[in-house]
Amino acid sequence: MLRWAVIGAWLVLAAAMVPLQGPLQTRAADESETYLARGSESAEAKRVVDAEFRAGSESAAIIAYFRDGGITSDDRERIVEDTRRICAVGTIPSLKQVGSAYGLACGQEDPLDLSPGGPGLLTSSDSSVALASVALTDDSTPVAEQAVATIRSIVPPPSGDPSGLRAWVTGEVGYEADRSEALKTIDETLLLVTCAVLILLLLAIYRSPLMALVPIFVVGVAYIVAGGLTYLLVRAGVTGVSGQTTAILIVLMFGAGTDYCLLLVARFRDELRRTVDVEAAITRASERTAPAILSAGAIVVAAMLVLALADFNATREMGPILALGIVVMVLAGLTLLPALLGVLGRRAFWPVIPRVEAEPRPVPALWARVGRLVGRRPAAVAAGVTLVLVLGALGNLGGREPLDFSEAFRDPPQSVAGQQLIADRFIPGRAAPVEVVTRYEDRETVIGRLTTGLITPVQEMYLSAASVPAGDRGSELALSQAYLKLNPFSDEATDAVPALRRAAREAAGGRTVLLGGEVPEAYDTRQALARDNRIIVPLGLALILLILGVLLRAVVMPLYVIATVILSFGFALGVSSLVFTHVMGQPASDQTLEQFAFIFLVALGVDYNVFLLARIREERARGGATREAVVTALQRTGGVITSAGLVLAATFSVLMALPLESLFQVGFVVALGLLVDTFLVRALLVPAIAVLLGERNWWPARMPT
Repeated sequence: MLRWAVIGAWLVLAAAMVPLQGPLQTRAADESETYLARGSESAEAKRVVDAEFRAGSESAAIIAYFRDGGITSDDRERIVEDTRRICAVGTIPSLKQVGSAYGLACGQEDPLDLSPGGPGLLTSSDSSVALASVALTDDSTPVAEQAVATIRSIVPPPSGDPSGLRAWVTGEVGYEADRSEALKTIDETLLLVTCAVLILLLLAIYRSPLMALVPIFVVGVAYIVAGGLTYLLVRAGVTGVSGQTTAILIVLMFGAGTDYCLLLVARFRDELRRTVDVEAAITRASERTAPAILSAGAIVVAAMLVLALADFNATREMGPILALGIVVMVLAGLTLLPALLGVLGRRAFWPVIPRVEAEPRPVPALWARVGRLVGRRPAAVAAGVTLVLVLGALGNLGGREPLDFSEAFRDPPQSVAGQQLIADRFIPGRAAPVEVVTRYEDRETVIGRLTTGLITPVQEMYLSAASVPAGDRGSELALSQAYLKLNPFSDEATDAVPALRRAAREAAGGRTVLLGGEVPEAYDTRQALARDNRIIVPLGLALILLILGVLLRAVVMPLYVIATVILSFGFALGVSSLVFTHVMGQPASDQTLEQFAFIFLVALGVDYNVFLLARIREERARGGATREAVVTALQRTGGVITSAGLVLAATFSVLMALPLESLFQVGFVVALGLLVDTFLVRALLVPAIAVLLGERNWWPARMPT
């Protein structure tokens, strides 16, 4: 009866959370604040613009019209007509102004307001390109999506209209809409592909259709509950959420959750071969696996919570949400799964139903050979594996550039092609202006200083509707928008930000001056990620080391476990770097790759070692030498832990099917690292070190003999 009550409680809770899944995806779609760095100058500039200026944070879609041979008079008429239709269509929210080189279609012509410029700014020197701009007073993602969809339905397609005129919609609004489009179906795609991959793997492992579905059902219920709780936290203002976070939540919960289920299921099957009593079998299986599952879950939760200390918003908001997902998953694995297995009993494994066996099953031949190899030649095994890992890690010595805007998509969308067209024929920074906030009386001095270097003369400026904060009270703020002479999405533009800020501060004489916009945001993101790594990496390692010490009641074992997982991380990152650069022709990496790969590989890699070391301790407590305990634990757990590693690696590899380069790279590195950890570190290196150290593994405790 209790089992049915547990199952019913989970189903009722999941049913209550189902209506919240849609609102969660809606919240996740707005990433306007996601990629900002907490406490940065660019974030402060955005806050001041939102608070102090009439229109708030403006954004613009840039339409690049192109005709090989030059824009004709008919094209000019088409451009004017397009801008009028955009004004009149009525489906673009927060529309402020639409204009082109051939006139203002709608919006006020205010010399202190944003103006579309003129022929000198909006037509190329060879007359092949003409630009139009659509200014919005709202920079949120949903507004960008709706605006770009409307604009693209009106202007000629990139392939050209019947006359041969072509157009691309780009700028910050175009980029945001394309990124959102790439993420729009990401959760549905991940769920379908992940479930399909997991079902196939579970069918191969258990050869039972029901057992292939039970773990997926448990994880699915846990995911719905976690998603609903996440939305409640977001609605309460506790955290934010992005499409990237919800995507990784799916992968983490289904991958790690299935692994936790596998551990319990494998032990349950073993117990069914020892007793006819299903109740006794599930009770004993739960008692034996619960400590390892709890410890593994605690390690992942601790690692995820450390992310909450990050200054980069996307990282900080991800931490608590992923930790919540693992907590819910562990609870489901320790309550819902045992209840289901208890109800199903032996039928769960149909048609390969486990029967009571008089003698324990022999160890599979593969793991018997691996166990003998590790037991007899531990030094050679440890040295060989370490050499392989070190050689792979050397791939990191070359270094990698950060991904720029044009490299963010696996299949470049319109906004990338449009930006390249503008960069080739115009001031490159036209698509992503630098926002300069100054006191009104300082504007000419500051702008004059900036335009002597990398910024062109500023054409666009307007005033705040309110006074500036204390200290400058009584002086109005001016917001100017300037264009870089560099491609604003390049590393060179990002590297130029510190010099621009120093020049602006010197010109302002210590008074209010802020540089914001996409280029300063990219620089602040890079700096925030570097600071975050200096905090997250050592603190995460310290917490994991502490949990391992408490679990194993030892000091030596946790130290070499952490060292070996770090080594496998270095191997995965180094080999991936070589593959990305020399095989895939992509010498750049997303700035968050190392951080995410480190957290996932260390936390999840340690999980498998927890499963193995917990079994070693269990075998050692029965008496005998540590060497025999290590070999026995390796042979008995090799199949299930390797299966778990394959499941998790396959789950993360699903990220490689997504259109964003950043998620592709995370999926590749983490999947490779998990495979290395499964087949080299956990199966060979850690057991070999444990055999070499013998009784010293347990220091300072002393195992009973």
